[in-house]
Amino acid sequence: MKKIIVKTSLKSYAVLITNSKLYELARELIKNNLPNNLFVVVDENVFKYHSKKITEIFKNFPRRIHYYHLPSGERYKSESQLKNIYNVLLKNHFGRDTTLIAFGGGVAGDLAAYAASTYMRGLPFVNVPTTLLAMIDSAIGGKTGMNFGGRKNIIGTFYQPELVFIDTMFLDTLPSSEFNSALGELIKYGLISNKSYLDFLINNFDELKSKKKNIIDFAVRESVQFKAGVVSQDEFETKGIRKILNLGHTFAHGFESELKFKLKHGEAVTAGLVCALYLSDRTGLLKSGSVEKLLKLPVKIKMPKQIQYVKNESVYEIMKSDKKVSGGELKFVLISDIGKTIVDVSAGKKDIFDAINKMKMFFSI
Repeated sequence: MKKIIVKTSLKSYAVLITNSKLYELARELIKNNLPNNLFVVVDENVFKYHSKKITEIFKNFPRRIHYYHLPSGERYKSESQLKNIYNVLLKNHFGRDTTLIAFGGGVAGDLAAYAASTYMRGLPFVNVPTTLLAMIDSAIGGKTGMNFGGRKNIIGTFYQPELVFIDTMFLDTLPSSEFNSALGELIKYGLISNKSYLDFLINNFDELKSKKKNIIDFAVRESVQFKAGVVSQDEFETKGIRKILNLGHTFAHGFESELKFKLKHGEAVTAGLVCALYLSDRTGLLKSGSVEKLLKLPVKIKMPKQIQYVKNESVYEIMKSDKKVSGGELKFVLISDIGKTIVDVSAGKKDIFDAINKMKMFFSI
């Protein structure tokens, strides 16, 4: 079992990475002295495939346990589902002596973590990500949230978990569409980390897509290690360091909201990365001709046709209400080279539209 420590201002916690050892989770809960009243938020599809393994873990816990089945899909990262969780917690008399655990992807993890951070001013939270996207990104770092008013993650908190437990066994039953949607985040890590990791992704991309175990395990470890290091330096995104993780995300959140979340987050990130690369090129940050080299991986991903139909003006208006807007100006995370990320870059409407149009052409070929 691989252990990676995330160090933050308030506490340090472990990210444990393993394969087919989900039973170890119970031991880790005890080792961390967590309350053994358990409220488990579990994605309904995850429970469909893994109910026996999940319930088996907790069969010897001496106190109470409740399973809350969360419907699958981005639209359920909502105020109504949050209220439902609060109501069930209250109805079943769960107090502060409760550990809230999430099994699922980013939707389950973000929403459950937000509930944990706010119910009775905070319950201990454990994240068990079951999608590749959640394993490498959303489960790490303590960002919680829900969608509101048609905007992505517009409401949320910073709330670090007590433990993140990653078992790559869950990826065996992950639909190909969900697995492929994580590839954008992997490409992001390749671009913002170093040439060695980007080369690994380029050279092993086909094996990665075919879910070759050792390739996946390495990609998960490297991505988690990188994000843990960034979060440890800038927990609340106040120093500018953590902003590098948002490469492509201002565009991505605009696409998701404009398409009413019919585009998967990872797919939106892939499109957003392509926009960010074209914007980096247009603003003169990239050396001449280097944008084509950096597009070697995105070109391998087949995008849904919906991306062709995003309305530039609508995306632009949505981006203007993004959390990263400062002083009325849209700010972007761009790059000048592999591992050289530049934050808070202002860009005008004309340049933004140019980047979006080039992205549409890129994925139309």
